[in-house]
Amino acid sequence: MSKKFKNGNMKLLKEFATREKLDLYYQLFSALPDPDAILAENNYDYNIYRDLLTDPHLMSTIQQRKMQVLQMELEVNHNDEKLKSKAIELINNLPITKVMGEILDCVFFGMSIGEIEWKKINDELVPVDVVSKPQEWFIFNRDNELRLRKRINGSYVFEEGEKLPDFKFIVSRYHPTYTNPYGEKILSRCYWAVTFKRSGVEFWQVMMEKFGMPYLIGRYPPSATEPDKDTLLENLELMIENQTAIFPDSTVIEIKESPQYDIGQLYENLAKFHNNEVSKAVLTVTLTTELQNVGSYKAAEIHREILGYLGITDKKIVENALNVLLEYYCYLNYGMTDAPKVVLRKKENVIEHSTERDKALSEIGVRFTKEYFVKRYNLEEGEFTIQ
Repeated sequence: MSKKFKNGNMKLLKEFATREKLDLYYQLFSALPDPDAILAENNYDYNIYRDLLTDPHLMSTIQQRKMQVLQMELEVNHNDEKLKSKAIELINNLPITKVMGEILDCVFFGMSIGEIEWKKINDELVPVDVVSKPQEWFIFNRDNELRLRKRINGSYVFEEGEKLPDFKFIVSRYHPTYTNPYGEKILSRCYWAVTFKRSGVEFWQVMMEKFGMPYLIGRYPPSATEPDKDTLLENLELMIENQTAIFPDSTVIEIKESPQYDIGQLYENLAKFHNNEVSKAVLTVTLTTELQNVGSYKAAEIHREILGYLGITDKKIVENALNVLLEYYCYLNYGMTDAPKVVLRKKENVIEHSTERDKALSEIGVRFTKEYFVKRYNLEEGEFTIQ
C-alpha cells in the first residue's frame, strides 16, 4: 500500500452517497416504503396482485415460465461423498416442487420469503419444509435489512420492525436495487392489462346478452285496448323465456335477427391486445401473435429460445435459495461453511443431442465414465458395463 494512500483519503473505504445525507424520508421514518406505485395506492396490499392470478391467460404464462425451471434436473455436488449423500437425501425429502415454485414467486411479486421448518432427527437439525410467507408481513429498514413488520390497530406501520432470527428465513428477490430492495414485480406490469381486459370482457358479455338473441316484434290491430297491449307484451316475454305462447288470430308476431355489430370485434381485439401485453411482460414474447414477418415454425423456435434464456436466469434464483438452505444445514450441524452446492441442469433430448455428440467424441478418443452414463442417460449402474 502506498504511503500516499495510507496518509490520504480513507473515504475510499466508506460509503459516501448515503440516505442519511440526502434522503429526507430517511430522517423522518425508520423503514423504507415499497416504491411500487400500484401497491402504494392500495395501502400496500399484495392481494391486488394475487387476485390477478385468477386470469387464465396470465396464469398460463406464469406456469409456462416456471416450468422452464421446474422441469430441470437437480444435481448436488461436493468433494465429500458422505456429505453429498446427506444433502441429496435432504433435498429429496423436501416437497421440492412446491418449494421451488414458491421461490420463483419472487419473479412475479418482487420477493419471496420462505420460513424454514426445522426438526431434530438423529441428533441433527434437518429442514423438512420451507413455508412461503406473505410479502406484506415484511419491510426493509433504512439499511436495506429485511424485518418483520409491525401492525397497530389492524394496520401495518412504517417502522423498522422486528429483526429476523438467523438460519430461519430464505429470502429470494428479483432484480433488487439500492432504491428498491423489495425487488421488481412482473405482476405490476400486468396489473392494468388484466384490469382493462376484465372490464372489456364484462361489457362484451353485456352486449352479447343484449344483442345476441333475436328480437320479437308483436303487431296489434288499431282497435286493441291498453290491456290487450299489456297482454301481448307479457306473452312476448313468456315466449322469450319458454319459447311457446298463444296469441289471438289477428296478432302478428315477427322474429327479427340481431344485426351484426362490429363493436363485438372491438371487444375481442381489446382482449387479445391485453393478452399480448401480459405475454410480453411475463415471457418477453407473444409467440406468433406479433411475429408477423416469420412463419409459425420460426416463431415457435424463437419463442422456445427466449424461454430457454429466461430459464437460465430464473434457475439461478432457485439454486441460490437451495444453496442457502444447505449452508444453514451444514453450519448448524457441522460448523462448516463449505456446503454442497445445488445445480439445476436442463434436460437434454437423449436421442437428438446426447447420442450423436457422444458418438462423435468417442470416435476421436474421448472415454466417458460410468457416472457420466448414469447421469446423462438415466441408467442404473447395474444395467451396463464399460469396456
